[in-house]
Amino acid sequence: MSRFASARVLLLGDTILDIYTYGSAMGLSAETPTIVARRKEVKYSLGGAALVCRNLLELGAAVQFVTLVGADEEAARVREFAAPKLTMRAVTDAEKPTTVKHRFWVDGYKLFQLDQRDDRAISEAVGKEVVAQVKRALPETDLVVISDYRHGLLPPQLVAELLPRLHAAGKPVYVDSQVSQNAANHKLYRGGCVICLNLREARCIDPDFKLERDARAFAVLNRELDTERIVVKLGAEGAMLQDGARVTYVAANKVPVTDTTGAGDAFLAAFCLAGVKNPEGALRLANAWAGLAVQIHGTIPPNKEDLARAVKEL
Repeated sequence: MSRFASARVLLLGDTILDIYTYGSAMGLSAETPTIVARRKEVKYSLGGAALVCRNLLELGAAVQFVTLVGADEEAARVREFAAPKLTMRAVTDAEKPTTVKHRFWVDGYKLFQLDQRDDRAISEAVGKEVVAQVKRALPETDLVVISDYRHGLLPPQLVAELLPRLHAAGKPVYVDSQVSQNAANHKLYRGGCVICLNLREARCIDPDFKLERDARAFAVLNRELDTERIVVKLGAEGAMLQDGARVTYVAANKVPVTDTTGAGDAFLAAFCLAGVKNPEGALRLANAWAGLAVQIHGTIPPNKEDLARAVKEL
């Protein structure tokens, strides 16, 4: 943890503007069977790769963040994101809106979610600007984190152009790509990255993948992803890391769960800063940070001071 403050991270990924509208139920509409609620408050938060960024900053790292926004009102909230150790490198795509997920909560229940999104791939011209921003940031970074939320920032041709450049610079590259409603795209990141998967994602690539602490269980994943460094996040069951012939498993912290939103982003941030040289230590830190995240409602990073206490209790 003491080394986190000297870490310099290049983060590349999709930003999501999260809007939370909270209200209390008043009853049903007289005209239609629609719940009518009185609005209490509206909160804005930055999610997706921006949440990874916020976790990295809270843990003490310096971050150069390459992301995408539209030419719209919502983009202004993303561009307002500022911190002493943050360099924002937001690229504008006038053909796509800023990704927004608007959640409506009534009396403690999520009643409805309305998304503003366009998951089409960015244009070649916008891709060139993304590459230019990465080139500017790369000399001043120690590691690269790709948080691919599948909203169009990282189409196959751009990934194919970026990865050789990142590897040639000698920077470790950590990749976390979401499956969600889409098919797995992890094979785009073949070739020496540290790939972070959850169990569902692992089985999208290898349907027969078994939770065994034996490197042979990772053989198909290694072949398909062309890497021997794979993290499998198991949620409440913990996480495991394969690094060549060595497989390390660490159980999750037993904590009260309020909201699992953002737990994977928290895990990714802590794990990439800890690195793979001490697998057990890295997994313990990442599990502890994710365990703190699930005790918070919404996309809000935990407090680094709480991590120090959580680690002492392990």
